[in-house]
Amino acid sequence: MTKPSLTASWIPLFPLGTTLFPGGIIALKIFEARYLDMMKRCLRENTPYGVISILADKAVDSDTSVAHFSDIGTLATLEEFDPIQPALYMTKSYGIQRFKVLNLRQESDGLWMGQIELIAADPEIPLPKEHEKVASLLQEIMSIIKSEDLLGDGAFRMPANPDDCGWVSNRLAELLPLPLAQKNHLLAQSNPRIRLDLISEIIEEDGLHNIVMH
Repeated sequence: MTKPSLTASWIPLFPLGTTLFPGGIIALKIFEARYLDMMKRCLRENTPYGVISILADKAVDSDTSVAHFSDIGTLATLEEFDPIQPALYMTKSYGIQRFKVLNLRQESDGLWMGQIELIAADPEIPLPKEHEKVASLLQEIMSIIKSEDLLGDGAFRMPANPDDCGWVSNRLAELLPLPLAQKNHLLAQSNPRIRLDLISEIIEEDGLHNIVMH
């Protein structure tokens, strides 16, 4: 039996001050009851939740905060849910597919729900020669992160796909020190080659090719 489509379905949302890209991993320490209940339910029912960005420094449960959520997010599947003390869990989730938020509502416990429409996965586009330099930058950043254990064990999902525009652009977008609004603009790009073009321009304009991860 195939799973029902999530198009126009309501899913639980986790608004965060970060951006999750497909193929990325996000580690979170969970202690709020609404998110503990949400993740336990996702784990029990084997269903994803949505990660969306908070685009302004506003209280998430305020009446005005809805307008400050990104309308593009990424479905996340919960892969690790480990208790470290009562009512405190370390979690690790994997980004699988982008979505557009059509409607929002807030539950009585403060949990946000979103009616979503799935966005098609990136088509596979071979890395063009002119972007080999930024792909090398990505490999350098990832090597430093792994060697110095900056993001902990299992920071990246393997195998890597360094010859694909979508994979390279997503990893650069999540690792580079870019403003949140800029990351969400990149997430919204439907063409991974254009996303990588934009990232290359940002790297050149901001001098990020000299970035040192220490």
